[in-house]
Amino acid sequence: MIRFKVLFFILFSFLFSIQTFAQKIRVHVFTENHKSTPGSDTIYYDFKRPLAWQDFQGKVPAAVPWGAMTASGFSFNSSLSDEGNNIDISVGVYTFFTKHDSWKKPEAHSSYHLEHEQHHFDITRLGAAKLEDEIKKAHFTVKNYRSLLNSIFDKVYNEEIAWQKQYDLETQNSKDSVKQLEWNKKISDEIKKLKSSPGAELSVKE
Repeated sequence: MIRFKVLFFILFSFLFSIQTFAQKIRVHVFTENHKSTPGSDTIYYDFKRPLAWQDFQGKVPAAVPWGAMTASGFSFNSSLSDEGNNIDISVGVYTFFTKHDSWKKPEAHSSYHLEHEQHHFDITRLGAAKLEDEIKKAHFTVKNYRSLLNSIFDKVYNEEIAWQKQYDLETQNSKDSVKQLEWNKKISDEIKKLKSSPGAELSVKE
């Protein structure tokens, strides 16, 4: 009976080793390089293409106290492929701005106020970078990769929304010029770091 248990344990360990080897997971995370087109409602984040007031084409809601609204977000596309003993998970992350959901009041036309709105878009881009980082650190399996991706996305999305709210709260929607200058530097410094970092990396998880 003891010999049987030992033999069973050895056999189980051998089969488990084969299964683990067969399910080696490689995760490729990258920033999707979408290009904006002039007639499109969507603007994809581009370091060389800042927002302009003509991009704010939405209808101004009634009784809102602030002068403009930037509607931006980030998302991802994912796919899974099986190549022999390797299972490759590819995740492309992108950041976008929608013109019809973004609006401005007639009195909001200065470069100062536009910079405030640009930084909302910048914060969204930084959120997308955080999403990429969190995905690279995660431990994926064939069974959990979809649910884990969604869980990571929800976590980072909520953090980015909190950052957006903090930005508006501390700058009083750009009315506090001293705080606005502080945030301008803080966000610009983070964007500079992002610009100098690699656009795509290969992360291996087993």
